[in-house]
Amino acid sequence: MYHHVKKLMYTVEVGEPDPRFGRMLLEQFGGANGELAAAMQYSIQGMNCEDPGRKDLLMDIGTEELSHLEIVGALIRMHLKPLKSEREAADADPLVAIAGGGGVALFDSMGNAWTGNYLKITGDLAVDLRSNIAAEARAKIVYERLIGFTQDVGSRQALQFLMTREITHLRAFSAALESMEKPPFSIGITEPTPGLVDQYFNASTGENQYGESDFRGPWNSAHGLHPVESEINGGKGLDAKPYNPQPGTERRSQYDSTPVGEYIGKAAEERDKRDREKTAKVA
Repeated sequence: MYHHVKKLMYTVEVGEPDPRFGRMLLEQFGGANGELAAAMQYSIQGMNCEDPGRKDLLMDIGTEELSHLEIVGALIRMHLKPLKSEREAADADPLVAIAGGGGVALFDSMGNAWTGNYLKITGDLAVDLRSNIAAEARAKIVYERLIGFTQDVGSRQALQFLMTREITHLRAFSAALESMEKPPFSIGITEPTPGLVDQYFNASTGENQYGESDFRGPWNSAHGLHPVESEINGGKGLDAKPYNPQPGTERRSQYDSTPVGEYIGKAAEERDKRDREKTAKVA
């Protein structure tokens, strides 16, 4: 159940309207990293979530994002107000001025219509939480950049509020993921191919314009990784021998989503049954 309260989560004040800045703000209304996309993504994930605690988290934050959409909409309307009566201002964005009457619509800053393709929903709780962490980080950066393009005090303060809430949500999603007690590289229920999973393929070779060649760092040597050269570069290439998938072998969490697929589901059930039996024997 949704219930609208006739009060903004943050009171918006604008000193000097700036239609061009209002158009920039549309990115957070109907853009790929905007508030509507976040609200829909988290809410639909919540509807799909089988764990009641994390379902509550997703619905809480999804609903707050609708409140943020309302704040952004109010901020945009204040900045776009001159489009209703001033020809010069309307010229800056005829789409908003003529088609939209100087108000907000589900478009981004370039006039692209909002689409459900913006949403990242897999139905796997751990994967969706990772997507949400990334989404909050992207939104934080967008707000930070918007702050950099206005000197209006009220606008900057409203954007600061919204930007801060993105980090709050990022922390909540991170805590929810960590509380699943799932290994960081454990995705789904099928273990990756042994050996192959540890091979970092050096696919960008030769010297660049500065005379620099291949680089080494934790990205190709940590977490069990080791570099592998291609055949044309004198190496053996990736170990691409066929390997039959083994469902039910990946480490799972009690909060994981139900596996999808008849064969995969049965394998997961057998694995869980074995784990329960081992736990009972230890106890």
